[in-house]
Amino acid sequence: MAPMLTVARYLDEVVLHTTAFADAVHSSGQDAVVATCPEWTVRDLAEHLGAVHRWCAATVSRPGEKLVRRGVTDPPMPEADDEVSTWLLEGAAVLTKAVRDAGDDTLVGGFGGLVPVSFWARRQCHETLVHRADAELGAGRPVLADVDPIIAADAVDEHLEMVVRSAKRRPDLGADGATLHLHATDEGLDGTGEWVVTLEPEGPRVEHAHRKSDAAVRGPARSLLTVLTNREGPEDAGVDVLGAVELLDRWRRHGAV
Repeated sequence: MAPMLTVARYLDEVVLHTTAFADAVHSSGQDAVVATCPEWTVRDLAEHLGAVHRWCAATVSRPGEKLVRRGVTDPPMPEADDEVSTWLLEGAAVLTKAVRDAGDDTLVGGFGGLVPVSFWARRQCHETLVHRADAELGAGRPVLADVDPIIAADAVDEHLEMVVRSAKRRPDLGADGATLHLHATDEGLDGTGEWVVTLEPEGPRVEHAHRKSDAAVRGPARSLLTVLTNREGPEDAGVDVLGAVELLDRWRRHGAV
């Protein structure tokens, strides 16, 4: 599945969602528990996202080399709430500058081999988006309320792609051809907001399609994202599930990333 958007758009979204993330962190307080990330506080979540941005920036700044080891380049996160917000935004700025400076097609370290820099622009956009959902849930705010459906649908697309890539580590997602139809109900997605997931013995197979399946999951793209990544339950996210509900339950247990 190919990225839907330009690298420049992904980078703009990284900054946008980091800003919303920082606002939610400030609102909830650093000691609040993050229910969707067991054993983490909001401070742990903020440290994670800021470190990932800086780690990715270091990786894309080294063309042709393997992934930079985690933690090597991370400056410590400050203690004060206002300084934490600044640190998070600085991390997003470091990341977006590194990606722009590297060039879209430059090959850099990726999971299992070299990837174009554009891979990391997309990956960091959606990493930030999902952790924004974590922070907003912790702060008791509406989740991803202003996210463009095109961004949310692309995040669903990438989520499905990542699970397919890691199928060998997810044997419980194997089945004898059971199908799950995902349908984003937002207007303007032009065929990019529907998927059929087939759970085959060797793992899931995903295609953009519309057809009768064993289970159907319908709702806004942002809600599909939070449900598939196990951030919200279908009833909380306003998602309708028809047919074999256990297929979605299985995905949420074994396919959430």
